[in-house]
Amino acid sequence: MHPSSLSLRFGALAWAFGLAAAAGAGQPSTAADSAGPPAAWRPFADNSPWNQRVAPGAAVDPESAALIADLASRGPWYVNIKDWSIPVYFVDADRTPRRDVGDSRPGVHGAGFDFPRRIPIPDDAVASPPVGPDSDNHLCVVDQGRHLEWGMWAARRDAAGRWWTGLGAVTDLAGTGVAPPWFASPREFDSHRARASGFPLIAGLIRRDEIRAGRIGHALVFAYDHCRSGFFIPPASTAQVTRPEITNARGIPMGGRIQLDPGWDVEHSGLSASGKIIARALQEYGAYCGDFAGANVLYAENSPAAVRAWEGVLRSEELAAVFTPDMIRRHFRLLAMGNVLPGQNLEVPPPYILTIVVDRETAPARIDQLTRTIVLHPPAAGRARAHWTLFPRGTRVRTAGYAIEGGAGELDWKQPAPLVLTAPDGRTSTWTVVISGR
Repeated sequence: MHPSSLSLRFGALAWAFGLAAAAGAGQPSTAADSAGPPAAWRPFADNSPWNQRVAPGAAVDPESAALIADLASRGPWYVNIKDWSIPVYFVDADRTPRRDVGDSRPGVHGAGFDFPRRIPIPDDAVASPPVGPDSDNHLCVVDQGRHLEWGMWAARRDAAGRWWTGLGAVTDLAGTGVAPPWFASPREFDSHRARASGFPLIAGLIRRDEIRAGRIGHALVFAYDHCRSGFFIPPASTAQVTRPEITNARGIPMGGRIQLDPGWDVEHSGLSASGKIIARALQEYGAYCGDFAGANVLYAENSPAAVRAWEGVLRSEELAAVFTPDMIRRHFRLLAMGNVLPGQNLEVPPPYILTIVVDRETAPARIDQLTRTIVLHPPAAGRARAHWTLFPRGTRVRTAGYAIEGGAGELDWKQPAPLVLTAPDGRTSTWTVVISGR
């Protein structure tokens, strides 16, 4: 369900978040692999996080066992098909009626949905059921020739035939598919998409043409009811909101990536042919946490035509008999998340330390946004220079009674003093520095 100085260091930060273009970017691809048949068309450039295989020997998160056990406790895997999924309509925008889509929440829209607004929506398009005020009612329109997605959340057509949306955004399918993190956008909603995570709707979706081709050449999206609110990691750009059943102290945040053990025997698993294709994608590419759901679910396209085409090919319960809670607990893992970033809705207010790097550090820093604690691994020498990225822009730093100008400062690691941040609006936060091994 939906939804100081950044200028000094944001160039490096943006690169880390996959926002900078890389060689080979610019065109969606038809993935091919010598180990199997060519996959169907896939959105995003080859360097997109969605199209990158999990590297052999990829690091596992220190909290993997506990977080996967919690995920497994929520039940087996299902595939959302008929309800609560993503209907995709492939169009030629020049030949498709353009609609004056209104905002059901005035002024709330993502990138590309500025007014005047004319969105290509086919006459027969319907948003995902169930229909109602508490439903996601997603609608995804894709022009493959233009490499564009128009994604909408809470998309509804009124009695007069006009479309409305709770949040709409346009995504470039020739790029990485990764929006800037919310704190890096001059206008926060430009980092929002129709999912809670900021993911485009086409991202991670199981499609009919992929199952027909016998291969899914990209990462999937999963959701569950214990996802962590208030935090995210790239490729997510926003966080899930807190609800009575969701907290900021438990679960995998938006953007967390899980993987099925590559050594698990898919061929003799008892899965159907379609189930095996999905399982291999989970081994090769994994799945990113992208939303809240009432069960452990993946997503398959669900336009009325797609739902009919899935009959006899893919069922909602396709994986459930094999991907049981015990199997999930034993054969899935959470890949290393690194620093988990504060979401736009975190209950603990800014100013925040987003990143901190120490010269010649022996391991990356760990930042706990809830407790305002930073665990550092500096060199053995008594002093070393630290570089940080802060939010909001213009936040100042003081430590041991003196101010540090700019985005870096030399600190004494033998007796580390707290870092006191002061935002331009006067709000402050105090961060405890802990030296690893002491």
